[in-house]
Amino acid sequence: MHERAAINAAAVGFLEATGGMVREVFAVVGPNVDPEVARSIWEEAVQGTPAARAALVFSPGLDLLRCLDCGIEYAGSKLDRCGPCGGDGLVVSSAPEFEVQDWAGVD
Repeated sequence: MHERAAINAAAVGFLEATGGMVREVFAVVGPNVDPEVARSIWEEAVQGTPAARAALVFSPGLDLLRCLDCGIEYAGSKLDRCGPCGGDGLVVSSAPEFEVQDWAGVD
């Protein structure tokens, strides 16, 4: 569970910024992170705070790759091929393991 530190750090920062008074949390989960594991760690990290009642909504995080054949950069996971030419890509910038992108406040 290599993602535990990233998720706990995100939860601490999120709680400091919002006090946990939200109804929804929108987060990006990296391609090498199991969303259900991330959800479990997040729930443990916010347990006992107002954020424990908030819905957690995930979006997939994508790496930035550069095609080894044509050189174009594209978003995807490390096994995704280049759209224009079908070549293999090299990850040049990894997606975060877990990152809170936004939240919706309490009505």
